[in-house]
Amino acid sequence: MRYNQAMLKSVHLKNFKLHGDTRIDAAPITVFIGPNNSGKSSIFQALLLLRQAALRNDQYLCQPPAAHVPSESEPYQYSSLLSVDQGKFEEIVRESGEDVHLGFTGVVRARRPIGRVEQAVVNAQLRIRTNQLAYHTGSLEVAGADTTWEFVRGSSPKTPVIQLPGVKYFLQISPTFQLTGHGGYEYDRQKQGFVPPPEALLEYNEVSQWLGAVPSSLLRSIHPVFPLRGFEEWGYPITENPPGNLELMTLHDRALALPNALASDRRLKERLSEQLSDLLHLSIDFEVVPGKRLKIWAKHTNDVRGETLFANEGTGANQIPFIFVPVLLTPPNETILLSEPEVHLHPKRQCELMRVLLRMAKDQTVQFFIETHSEHVLHVILNAVGKGDWAKDDVALHYFDNVEGAADVRPLTINEHGQVDGGLPGFFDQSLRELTEFLDALKKT
Repeated sequence: MRYNQAMLKSVHLKNFKLHGDTRIDAAPITVFIGPNNSGKSSIFQALLLLRQAALRNDQYLCQPPAAHVPSESEPYQYSSLLSVDQGKFEEIVRESGEDVHLGFTGVVRARRPIGRVEQAVVNAQLRIRTNQLAYHTGSLEVAGADTTWEFVRGSSPKTPVIQLPGVKYFLQISPTFQLTGHGGYEYDRQKQGFVPPPEALLEYNEVSQWLGAVPSSLLRSIHPVFPLRGFEEWGYPITENPPGNLELMTLHDRALALPNALASDRRLKERLSEQLSDLLHLSIDFEVVPGKRLKIWAKHTNDVRGETLFANEGTGANQIPFIFVPVLLTPPNETILLSEPEVHLHPKRQCELMRVLLRMAKDQTVQFFIETHSEHVLHVILNAVGKGDWAKDDVALHYFDNVEGAADVRPLTINEHGQVDGGLPGFFDQSLRELTEFLDALKKT
């Protein structure tokens, strides 16, 4: 199987944190490498801020989160709408400016074809001034037709029209981060010659609703897997309802949500155990104990230990469910932002984990954005290209560097053998330096 298109096609950041003016062109597997403090995480943070603002459906990019004391009825510290906190707007604007420019392009696929509509291509560019959405413009292409829009705060926008066979669809321009909404439709009465049957009118209405939500749907299709992950306790309280998602801002909330999600979905627990068995030779199980708590067990398949508390499995094994479960829950044709999958893992396990994730990406048709400092993770991805498991165009590799306080981002070219033209800056040279020093020391002895 081979991807034809990425879900996110590009990301554009201007005057955002370290980024003066950065454009990222994406592929099904998009990888960020480079030293610390070079702007890799800022790409993820910008996307999550946009998604968060679209979910709130307001006109502000940064909203300070309000925490509350967990209780039995509301055990989470923060709202499920929150996944990132970047402080005040002034703290993300580069060089004390007033404006931040953010943009994205991508493909949104309908869960099922609606009439002639199967997917849409969206391009959106936004300007945020003093934390308020001041301007946005974009285009939408669907079924061979396209339209553009423009919004300037304080002015009345024109209504964009998408002309499909026999029907005009109108986009509503929103002053919020949802950007657009459905504005209804108008069918060609002369061409139709009669009022369409009820099922056709239902289809027109469904297409109108879907088209209006395309920009915000692309943002909602982005799912973070955070770098801080793992069980910190032997068990967690049972919540009244299964969590809606695991994309919660704090480790406390994520660690509470994960066992409750698994305990409420037997098939999800089985799928996680299948992946854990392949990678770590163990499975996961739960036991309800007094105090309405879920005790989390690790069941070993290749040694005599039998069952142990999952929290006692060590930090490496402990974090793996927090990677696998969000991936398993991600619908097809959506995007996962994966931060440092190598954390706490032995080099061999890093390689094995990356092979599993590449397989899951194909099986589930999901897109990965991966930021990594691991040579082993990168080697597995490049080897997959060299072996022909992935086409070279299915992998985008970007190198980040901090040059005098500004992010310098450049794409690296991968050939069909999995080789990077010009080599990999910052990778492997430290190992070679250490090896050279070791060999020099041996010569002296």
